[in-house]
Amino acid sequence: MKWIRAHKFVAGIISAALVLCLIIVFSYLNGGSAGIAGGQIEKAVALIQRPIAALSYGIKDNILGFRNIIAENEELKKENAALKTEVNNLTLTERDLQELRDLSRVLNYDVAAYDRQIVSANVISLDGTNWFNIITTDKGSDDGIYKDAIVVNGDGLVGTVMDVGSNWAKVISTIDETNKVSFIVLRDPDLVGIMQGDGNGGLNGFMLDNQAGVIEGDLLVTSGIGMYPMYPKGIEIGKVTSVSYNTDTQLKTVTIEPSVKFINLRKVTVII
Repeated sequence: MKWIRAHKFVAGIISAALVLCLIIVFSYLNGGSAGIAGGQIEKAVALIQRPIAALSYGIKDNILGFRNIIAENEELKKENAALKTEVNNLTLTERDLQELRDLSRVLNYDVAAYDRQIVSANVISLDGTNWFNIITTDKGSDDGIYKDAIVVNGDGLVGTVMDVGSNWAKVISTIDETNKVSFIVLRDPDLVGIMQGDGNGGLNGFMLDNQAGVIEGDLLVTSGIGMYPMYPKGIEIGKVTSVSYNTDTQLKTVTIEPSVKFINLRKVTVII
């Protein structure tokens, strides 16, 4: 009795099943006719069967509904993933387009006059000091890159290729102390100078004419003349942050902030 009281629902199902078995046996013994007593029993059983059937259908419906919800959720996940991929692709496409726009601005029209081609490459390592004097890319001689090729990005001059393999190239940046570049002042191309890295992530330079009227804020670009390797004319180098006169050397010197943000460098273009 304690078990029945503790398991009323299960006991009810077992009782209903026993009654159904008795009806089947009774009906079989009476040729399929339950008679008056059997009819009353069937009526009582029907009352029991209704809630059981309703419960059974409800459970089935809930299971099917749950399965449908899971299926719909999976479909939504797939759609969401597809949309994220599409958004990412659009973002990357727009970023690449912006890089090409910036690159066109930096290269001006002089590179086209030299009939040069370009190869885009990803930066895979930044070596040397904290100022990333040496940069390694994922493109090399198999892509037409060669030693002393000029390297730029959307902001300006990055450096030159110092060593190359079949699928990699090492680039010495403009901020390296050994890398010298001839420049002109964009505002006045008659103002010519030479600059090199200062060892601290910046650039130092001097004007060939110690009376040159260079001023703070002047934008400097490659001159296209003078030193090897020969940089195409018009590639942006940086902006003058200070001007001074060295009495010992009798040279007008300039401090330059590079246009390229080397710490954030992730993609470059090699002019071949």
